[in-house]
Amino acid sequence: MDRKLAAILAADVVGYSTLMERDEAGTFERLSAGRKELFEPEIARHHGHIFKLMGDGMLAEFGSVVDAVECSVSLQRGLSERNVSLPAVEQILVRIGINLGEVIVDGDDRYGDGVNIAARLQQLAEPGGICISGKVAKEVDRKLAFAFEPMGEQRVKNIAEPVQAYRVLLDSAAAGKTLHARRQPRAWRFPVAAGVLFLALGLAAAWWQLWERPAQPAVPAGSEAADTRSSLVVLPFDNLSDDKEQEYLANGFTEDLTTELARVPGLFVVSHSAAFAYKDKDPKPEEIAAALGVRYLLKGSIRRVGDDMRINAHLIDSSTSGHLWAERFDGRWADVFALQDKVVGSIAGALQLRLVSVAPAARSGGTNSAEAYDVYLKGMDIYNRINTPEEFAQAVKHFQHAVQLDPDFGAAHAQLAWAYWDADIARAVVMGLTRAEAYDKVHETLKLAARHPSPGYYQLVAELMVREHNSDEAVTVLLKSVALDPSDTWNYLSLANALNFNGRPKEALSCLEAAARVDPISWMDYRHYQAGLAEFGQGKFEDAVHSIEKMDLESPDPRAKFYALQVLVSAYGHLGRSDQTAAALERFRKVVTQRLLWEPNQLITQDFMVFKNTADIERLLAGLTKAGVPDLPALARAGMNPKDRLTGAEIRSLMFGHETRGKLAFDKFLPIQRTTSVDGAISETIGLRTRTGTSWVQGNFLCDAFPGELTSCGAIYRNVFRTPGRDDEYKAVYRWEQFEFSVVN
Repeated sequence: MDRKLAAILAADVVGYSTLMERDEAGTFERLSAGRKELFEPEIARHHGHIFKLMGDGMLAEFGSVVDAVECSVSLQRGLSERNVSLPAVEQILVRIGINLGEVIVDGDDRYGDGVNIAARLQQLAEPGGICISGKVAKEVDRKLAFAFEPMGEQRVKNIAEPVQAYRVLLDSAAAGKTLHARRQPRAWRFPVAAGVLFLALGLAAAWWQLWERPAQPAVPAGSEAADTRSSLVVLPFDNLSDDKEQEYLANGFTEDLTTELARVPGLFVVSHSAAFAYKDKDPKPEEIAAALGVRYLLKGSIRRVGDDMRINAHLIDSSTSGHLWAERFDGRWADVFALQDKVVGSIAGALQLRLVSVAPAARSGGTNSAEAYDVYLKGMDIYNRINTPEEFAQAVKHFQHAVQLDPDFGAAHAQLAWAYWDADIARAVVMGLTRAEAYDKVHETLKLAARHPSPGYYQLVAELMVREHNSDEAVTVLLKSVALDPSDTWNYLSLANALNFNGRPKEALSCLEAAARVDPISWMDYRHYQAGLAEFGQGKFEDAVHSIEKMDLESPDPRAKFYALQVLVSAYGHLGRSDQTAAALERFRKVVTQRLLWEPNQLITQDFMVFKNTADIERLLAGLTKAGVPDLPALARAGMNPKDRLTGAEIRSLMFGHETRGKLAFDKFLPIQRTTSVDGAISETIGLRTRTGTSWVQGNFLCDAFPGELTSCGAIYRNVFRTPGRDDEYKAVYRWEQFEFSVVN
């Protein structure tokens, strides 16, 4: 009988029986997904392995007790991240217990008190919590960045001696009870967020600190509600360098410091976009605090002469207008990250907040190179104020230079991918690319950014996922982005977009409230559009009209209007307002022309407004039909008889579970072969190119989604002009292409 010393992790689902009774299939699906997507990969990443699975729990073994504790924290934070988008009745909560002891090895199984005590400790843990034995606490003391609260000796079932137990503290609110809390050395830097000390912040905590305070109006400074938690704005730092072109350093430092402080548990920080509204202005502290709903203001300056740097900062309590703290930091530019660390640490100390760093892998996205960071900030400064293709190309060169200096600079790769995505024809030409080549570079660059993800990476990936009819995963991705930067307004706006297309408009409105909390000043057009989309998704057409009409619908930039006007036209159609419908439709027609899409039609809407649920797109199309928007473009309708068109049921019967073969209608020499499974999986070969994706029926349309491509929908007709003996029994009509085909299997 073999024995060995091992760290045992026991996990158990809280209220398993109740969850199964309420929704057996859904609970089983969520548990299975959580095990495959979170527990199994995290345990493997921490060098552990699962040796026993139960319906409501599992047991895992680790060779290192440090790995076991770090893994348990990652699991609970991962569950918080997954739960934040679910109703309370669907959330999976887990208790975790960890023990270090001798176990009996029997093949793949483990037995003995080492296992039993871990299971009993799990029962002592709170829902969503972790309980460890005294042996574990002793081994990891001063080795981890987590804090532990003594629970005293515990009598547990079937164990003769009392067990000394400790609670792992995941929330800094209990910092005063900690046994130890120690900062870990840095690994990756994250410059979009000031890159230095990546502070522990579970996603649930990130959202909690938003919901604990109202969105608007802002809480008056000095009020009882405002004092319940620490809240802060980092005002734009002044550039005191003789070289005024170094303004980019002050701007970049301010933005990065904002995001870094937003990660401090227990501290709410408004976005840098809200703070920059006060650049070069000098209102009274209490006025700023009242407008932003914060209590504390951080002001400062940065001066760089050659390689020497000086940072001055002071913290103001708006309730008294007095200086709570002030300090000067001197160093060299090469030590800029260390200086930023000192600023963050000093502010947290002044506010009596505890810094808890996370595992090194979570710091991905940044750089250790001060030179690469400098070049990156120059690029961001230009990118944030570009107005010509030449300036755009100049910013791109800076990002390219930054990743040359540090190929692992994830945030710079992500920003470069955004640049390629934002490159219209004029910008692409200046960069020496075609628009198609720039689009290809988006995906190439995202692969590099994925090695060390940043919020910019997650935001762009999510946008592409939504376009590819994958809003489920887009929501998951954006929740990770929120965790990385709780102060970034675009995290919440992007999440609202994904939730709207995922069929969850009420949650989307909650995200807009979060965006308003971190930036109560800048109500950009995109916010109004997302609010209108969420209201439309609930059938509140009057509210949708009210929100979208707040946009600048005469703006020369057609992008936001392109989406919003489709919602506005449909809402007017539902409301039966013919004059307003006609005016909105004419506006939309102009935007469509600007985008070289020829004329408004419902294929455009289905290709770009990619809702997960059929009921949501049908609501939008029904309003467009009432407004007089045709379902197909004129060219697609030419020569087609409506009586030859297949219904949705006929399309499903024809395509799903069958193989088709044919050719492009206008290129008879380009063969097409396609297999569609019963559940909608596609394998399609056009010429020499094969691609795979998914297909579904949407009303009386067939829609396809392929990775890296825009979703496309089309109508299918019986081909009355077919040639006997050829594969042209049917014709599929899309926006840009038509296919003739027959079912061959």
